[in-house]
Amino acid sequence: MKLKLVVASMSVLGLISSPVFADTTTTTTTATTTAKHKHHKVRHHRAHHVAQTHEYKDSGALAAPAPAPVVMVQQVDTHQIIYDGMSQNIGRSRQALPDWFNRIGVAGGVNFDAHWGNRSMGYEGENRQRLALNDAYLNIGATVNDWSKAFASLSFSNPSAQLTGAPLNGQYSNVYTPVNRLNLEQGYLTIANYDVSPIFFQVGKQYTDYGRYTIHPLERTLAQVMTESLQTSAKLGFITQMGLHGDIYAFDTGVRATTQLHSGTVYGAGLGYDQLNDQLGFDVGVGYMSDLSGVSDIASALGNGYAAKTTYRHLVGGIAAYGDVNSGPFSFGVRYTTALQSFNPSDLSNQYNSATGQGARPWAADFTAGFGFNAWAKNQNVYVSYQTGNNAINLALPKNRYLGGYNIDMWKNTNLGLEVAHDTAYSSGNGGTGRGSNTIGARASVKFG
Repeated sequence: MKLKLVVASMSVLGLISSPVFADTTTTTTTATTTAKHKHHKVRHHRAHHVAQTHEYKDSGALAAPAPAPVVMVQQVDTHQIIYDGMSQNIGRSRQALPDWFNRIGVAGGVNFDAHWGNRSMGYEGENRQRLALNDAYLNIGATVNDWSKAFASLSFSNPSAQLTGAPLNGQYSNVYTPVNRLNLEQGYLTIANYDVSPIFFQVGKQYTDYGRYTIHPLERTLAQVMTESLQTSAKLGFITQMGLHGDIYAFDTGVRATTQLHSGTVYGAGLGYDQLNDQLGFDVGVGYMSDLSGVSDIASALGNGYAAKTTYRHLVGGIAAYGDVNSGPFSFGVRYTTALQSFNPSDLSNQYNSATGQGARPWAADFTAGFGFNAWAKNQNVYVSYQTGNNAINLALPKNRYLGGYNIDMWKNTNLGLEVAHDTAYSSGNGGTGRGSNTIGARASVKFG
């Protein structure tokens, strides 16, 4: 079975999402990716596991060059690839670190974005800055010994914050905050030795295995807004040689239920199955989270925006599912997430900025198709995406979105991309405007290490 898949045409939806089949060479999309395509360039996958696909946020480090006479045989660590998907870090460059002085490696990149069009709606997940340094990052990976590995990611970003006076009060993200500061975005320890056991243990600040997405995309999808979770957590999981993987995790939140015996601790689990192949490959998985206040954008929205809240009345859990399939240059992926029951109206209502409506039970789905090809000796991708949902007006999301994009590996480790999106707001019956809006986004990305 060829494992080239993980590093190839994921550019197709690199900015869009981050399936287990993402490409590490093309990176500029935002809708939920489903690309596990052709032109895959297999890279070393061995240090830690944390995820993102196509946006040049390398989560590993390259080893120092070997002496000229030594021939290094490139190997692929299937466990690492799958684990990257479980922790939202597909598409990062990694390489083995043989000696102690090579056990610490550094890699990084820069994503620079530009936006045009109607950027005044205030949707969550859209960057309204005309020009923005979406993400400049430095990743440090360390192989401590055969059982222990460490990873830290420093990130600086300055996308848009909440827009005063907009129809909605969303921002680009409640996950990558605060903006205009250098942050330790990720930092965790992994204990695993897959030559001995399929079990791994991980502790630290990391992205939760709930859904699949691309971190720091041009535009965050509806499903990504409802699933993205960056937490200080403890995780216990397994990855088998056959591609079956799963985990359980726990973390604390700052938002607590007042009418239930709830300590603020959130529990979750994920289960998936991956078959990596550039001719015909697929992945499928499902996740559960006991309390949706563990999703950063949902926690921020509790109280419907009309009252700052550190507590809420009714604990609501959720599920997230994903699936991707690729055949040659074609790819298709689905992301779906939903609350398992309705929120209390005073926590999250189906009427914007009001507690007078019914309790909302938000859900979202993304559908993305892509085609990867090589022209002028350059890997390229085109993709289209449809995103929709309901009961999510107080999450500052549109009712639906149509999106199309293109990106190209212009030079080595340099990717350029363009996205065009059309959003439709919720109707006046839910407190929305019902109007449509269009945006254009462009990205220039480089990576190094």
